Amino acid sequence: MDFAYLSAIIFLPVIGAIVIALLPRADFKVIRVVALIFTLASFALSMVVFCQFDRSSAAIGVMQFEEKHSWIPAINSFYHLGVDGLSLPLVILMTFLGVLSVLVSWKVALRPKLYFAMLLILETSILGVFTALDLILFFLFWEIELIPMYFLISIWGSGRKEYAANKYLIYTLVGSAMMLAGFLSVYFSTGTMNMMELSGLEIARPFIPLSAMFFLLIAGFAIKLPVFPLHTWLPDAHTNAPTAASVILAGALLKMGGYGMIRLCVTMLPGVAVQYAPL
Repeated sequence: MDFAYLSAIIFLPVIGAIVIALLPRADFKVIRVVALIFTLASFALSMVVFCQFDRSSAAIGVMQFEEKHSWIPAINSFYHLGVDGLSLPLVILMTFLGVLSVLVSWKVALRPKLYFAMLLILETSILGVFTALDLILFFLFWEIELIPMYFLISIWGSGRKEYAANKYLIYTLVGSAMMLAGFLSVYFSTGTMNMMELSGLEIARPFIPLSAMFFLLIAGFAIKLPVFPLHTWLPDAHTNAPTAASVILAGALLKMGGYGMIRLCVTMLPGVAVQYAPL
């Protein structure tokens, strides 16, 4: 059986968060060393995947390092992971930023157990978004990201940190609601949650008009990107977030929006995307 590289890359940080939570006493030095070890391990595995990644012309458009296991049979949903030329650079970027975020947080002394646990959970959630090939799994990772980011801003931020965290929460939830409505529309129209199947599938009998489906998805991703005029949460979040959260926000989290647009809106609904491209 092949080693599950992607699962290891994704879940090593959250395992580190669990280890930190179970430490018998709040030893600041041990906490930050544990966080660094698990983020370094995740980064090292991402480099192994990079080195083994097939760059030949035959592999263009093919998902590599795939993992697929039955998850929720009732709705035909799978624990399905994979990377290609679009997602692998983002995975490497996030694992690298995970290491940097721990290093720039080396002197954080306020509730260090919770801080580093939130930082590691945030890394896991973003890595999950970049590797998930099932709509429900993608949405689950997308939503998990909100929890650690909210606490990182509201507890360890500065200035109007509570205001910035609440604004981020509201904007993200609104975007998630629209995105979920779009996902459900796709599922009721096709009967599948598999992104690879959806990318080559013509939706003959859409549950709602394809244009409505497209704009539900694009709006959810546009908030995260963010696109004017849905961007007003970003200045508050950036200026009031702690340094490590701001690094991840700028370096990887915002890219979730653009990634979602390309991976889902463009590949699942190419005709609609071309139609509205001039906008």
